Amino acid sequence: MDWQHIFPTYKVVIDSNNQSVVTSFGESPTDYPSLNNKNVVSINHRGFIKLSGPDSEKFLQGQVTCDLTMLDSQSSLNGAHLTPKGRIIFLFSIHRDSQGDLLLETNPSVIDLAMASFKKYSVFFKTEITEVTDQFVSVLISGPNATTITNKINPDTSRLIGIETYSLSMRAEQTQACLSNISGELTPAGQGYSDLLRIRSGSADITAESSDNFIVQMINLDAQNYISFKKGCYTGQEIVARAHYRGTIKRRMYILKLATSILPIIGEGLINSEGKVIGNVTNVARASDKTIEILAVLAIKSADSARVRYADVGLIDLTQRPLPYEILERS
Repeated sequence: MDWQHIFPTYKVVIDSNNQSVVTSFGESPTDYPSLNNKNVVSINHRGFIKLSGPDSEKFLQGQVTCDLTMLDSQSSLNGAHLTPKGRIIFLFSIHRDSQGDLLLETNPSVIDLAMASFKKYSVFFKTEITEVTDQFVSVLISGPNATTITNKINPDTSRLIGIETYSLSMRAEQTQACLSNISGELTPAGQGYSDLLRIRSGSADITAESSDNFIVQMINLDAQNYISFKKGCYTGQEIVARAHYRGTIKRRMYILKLATSILPIIGEGLINSEGKVIGNVTNVARASDKTIEILAVLAIKSADSARVRYADVGLIDLTQRPLPYEILERS
């Protein structure tokens, strides 16, 4: 994708380790606070999997948490694929393409895990599972005019993921045409800003490092329309239902702002001032030159901790940001 052609007055910086990732358009974390009030298009590197064949929907319906009977040509759904023990292998959003095939968008690091798991279960179904990451481009549109701008674009799919923030996917060959006419209305930004927006949406991104670590309620999927409790059986369904109807969830995911510039690694344990591990990091992003924001699964009884440490970082102040959705615990 020739981003320099779409935004010729900006300096496009590519990740030296992954040519598919745009690191920035010249901005740095110091600029992120000023982007909050601008209309921004931020590059959002994602992976894509296509399921084609007459049994694709039947197969997938028995493997994922969402109800595919609710999916039509104009909509998308969020879902998860689980192990038999109810642990999340990967998360995705799904829509149909113009041929009726099923397209799943997910974190690129879990593509191999996702396809291997699907193919393990698909041997008795007429479905072909292929990676099509190179055929699509994903961006986030955010800012005060995000809705109006999104409506001007003709993406394959768009969905609201947070306050004034939309995720759009487009076929790679159509991206330039979709964005060029409105590029003057947008400030471009790289992957770092997309990572921050995803954290602020309160939506975890399961990566290769965090796959098979969490049940759905731990990362609040039950509050984000990832799960149908009315559809039939699917892999891991019994564990999900038991936690929903009978169990008391002791760990939940929170958005935390930390007064440091040092990023923890995915899975890093967070330790409170009493020396107790109170939770683990699921996603990280820089918020400014002096602060970071993370998603972390914490013990609910310890979620009000005011200071934490991790790795070689000493105790630092934390602020809990509000989740943009409501969690209703069953009594």
